[in-house]
Amino acid sequence: MIRRNGTAGVLVALVALGGCAKPASQAPVPVTDPSGTRAAASPAGGGADSTRSSATSPKPYSRVITKEAKSRAGMFKTHLVGEKLYFEIPSKELNKDMLLVGRFHASAPNPGDFEGYGGDQFTERTLRWDRRGNRVILRGTSFNVKEDTAQTVTAAVMNSNNPTVIAIFPVEAYGPDSAAVVDVTRLYTTGIPEFASSRGSVDEKRSFIERAVAFPENVEVEATQTATPPPAPGAGGPGGQRAPVLAQSVVAHWSMVHLPDRPMTPRYFDERVGYFSTRQIDFGSDEQRSVERQYITRYRLEKKDPSAAMSEPVKPIVYYVDPATPKKWVPYVKAGIEEWQAAFEAAGFRNAIVAKDAPTLAEDPDWSPEDVRHTVVRWLPSTVENSVGPHVHDPRTGEILNGSVRMFHNILNLQRDWYFTQVAPLDARAQTLPFPDSLMGQLLQFVVAHEVGHTLGFQHNMKASSMYPADSVRSATWVAKMGHSPSIMDYSRFNYVAQPEDRIALNDLIPRVGTYDRWATMWGYTPIPGATSPQAERATLDQWARQQD
Repeated sequence: MIRRNGTAGVLVALVALGGCAKPASQAPVPVTDPSGTRAAASPAGGGADSTRSSATSPKPYSRVITKEAKSRAGMFKTHLVGEKLYFEIPSKELNKDMLLVGRFHASAPNPGDFEGYGGDQFTERTLRWDRRGNRVILRGTSFNVKEDTAQTVTAAVMNSNNPTVIAIFPVEAYGPDSAAVVDVTRLYTTGIPEFASSRGSVDEKRSFIERAVAFPENVEVEATQTATPPPAPGAGGPGGQRAPVLAQSVVAHWSMVHLPDRPMTPRYFDERVGYFSTRQIDFGSDEQRSVERQYITRYRLEKKDPSAAMSEPVKPIVYYVDPATPKKWVPYVKAGIEEWQAAFEAAGFRNAIVAKDAPTLAEDPDWSPEDVRHTVVRWLPSTVENSVGPHVHDPRTGEILNGSVRMFHNILNLQRDWYFTQVAPLDARAQTLPFPDSLMGQLLQFVVAHEVGHTLGFQHNMKASSMYPADSVRSATWVAKMGHSPSIMDYSRFNYVAQPEDRIALNDLIPRVGTYDRWATMWGYTPIPGATSPQAERATLDQWARQQD
């Protein structure tokens, strides 16, 4: 995060709400005939969410999914039939861990705030789908506690971590292989809190599905939601009369994606290295107490050639540039992304992070910057003089699944002001306004690199700028090699310590990915051969951490 004031406001990575209890044990239920001619027995009880009596029999498939349906096959089949959205959920997708991420695609104008722009996230939740007879239950799960399944404490942990029922759906029909067809329209057009894009009251009559697309590992849904926000406390006009509260419509986008079937091996957090982290309470420890396990957040990088000191990754980290970015700034945005390549080389990876243009509509009509599979540097029409770099991770392991750099338009003004006031005596280009594009582009590159660092898992590093003495920061040979701060994650800004007589090269006035950043990337991302558990990595990680001493 870049702020106008000098406060050390640490950007907190987005943490998945909820996590990992096992579903409650289920009594066997009869299998329903896929044709829907025979109803399965339903469990006792019901949900206030249910829209139909549990005794109602499913219909034949062709009566629900008609010839007019717009269907897509993927993780679930999605069917748009008129105004209704159906999910066709195969048995193999039941009781699987999934992550829901909701972001705005288009929103009502909200100047002066961080929230309310395209790409802004409004919900995150871990989910599981479950079937009980002729009902499908959507549950919110939690991963903030764990246990050894071989121990008797497992039952106690499960009982204290019961998954929340978000919604219950009657099975409308059965598809091939007994896949349950359910009408999920109300998830996206009503005020169900886990899905709602607004804190206000969602008006179902003014909300509707826009599109639904299924892929092998995820389902993407967009809908217009219209809501009336609650009145501000104490707000009132002349004579104490309250001003009318007007409704707002947004186009919201929800990604529902599989969490990896093969979870990444977590890496323990170490307070000597500045990573964001995720926490769990372990009740299966032999330490005669519950133990907090803290894992760093990082992307999963695996070498194509594990035996090579330097290897291409199996799957590189790809950042897309928002098509809305002004064209003259695109090369500098890409340079800010790929500035981190040298840091990943310290971890043994070549071309680990790459910048790409977003595909055009003709190239990929289904591509969306809100799709949680895509990490995007967004350009937002905001008067806010800031930028942020949140990320989404697997709460089980800390594996980063998505980053989302948000560049507010007036970051240009902030960078220009900072550079003018701090180093204009050292750079003739900054002594006349407006700045040339070549200089402004370099300032943007610095901001993008800083925010990309957050999306890679790094916290702010406010200690870094205190590590170099003033005479080093004024040395042209020193800063050419070491920079004026060892970390771009610091708030050191520009080299205002330098004086004109120091003849510092202009490029060395601007922060860059530094010596600490390369070392920390090595610490967090270097594979440790033979280590198959977090504990097995600890001795090596401690040895690396002591390199700072």
